[in-house]
Amino acid sequence: MTVVTRKRGRRTTTRLQDPSPSPLAVALPEDLMIEILSRAPVSDPLQLRCVCKWWKSLVSDPQFVKNHLSRSIAEINDLASKALEDMIAFELQLNHAPPPPEPDPEEEDGAAAEEEAEEDAAEEEVRAMRKELDNMLTLVRSLKQSLETIKVDVQEIMSRMRCLQSFLQIYLKTATQSQ
Repeated sequence: MTVVTRKRGRRTTTRLQDPSPSPLAVALPEDLMIEILSRAPVSDPLQLRCVCKWWKSLVSDPQFVKNHLSRSIAEINDLASKALEDMIAFELQLNHAPPPPEPDPEEEDGAAAEEEAEEDAAEEEVRAMRKELDNMLTLVRSLKQSLETIKVDVQEIMSRMRCLQSFLQIYLKTATQSQ
């Protein structure tokens, strides 16, 4: 706690001792710390080992490993099911896409048609082609977006798997060294 007083135009600061203990001095039970650390939002729990020796020992604790593995596997399963849903939606979207238009064979009947009717038919054909191309462009954009979503899901799964693999390798290495 800090008290500020004024003496003859000068400002002085006096520090008083606070009788309450600092929040860092309070020790938490080990099982509570394990639960807190296993819920920590870090991508790699090995980063927690660098905080202090106590955290390093907690990260190597079998209970922490069990909690972390169960949470990691559940998260990976959730990501995998989301990626699978996206892939199924993509497949359905691809299966229900309209087939590409087939060119109409031009028929020549040998008779001279009116020039205005030909122009109207040509304009109608251009409108129809433009509409089909717009629909195809919309479909391609939608498919691209679906593929990007799947790509992000798979990259996240791969990242989590790499972190889990490195965590298990180091845990097994420290477990075999301690025996």
